[in-house]
Amino acid sequence: MSKYVYTSQREIRDAFWGVYFVTGKPRRYYGKTQKDMPTDVRIAFCDFVNYLRNQDAISENLAGKVTL
Repeated sequence: MSKYVYTSQREIRDAFWGVYFVTGKPRRYYGKTQKDMPTDVRIAFCDFVNYLRNQDAISENLAGKVTL
């Protein structure tokens, strides 16, 4: 059993969309890459990942490679 709350990139992305948008990932963002996302969404994701790492909810390695 892992000591971290999230152990995969998918779990982190799902958690982000559950927090950032209450109803999940908006349809207008489906199929878009991270670079196609608005700046405020990308910054919010970076802040979210940083928060998870600071709370020891994800590993340093996962924090460094997770993408939106």
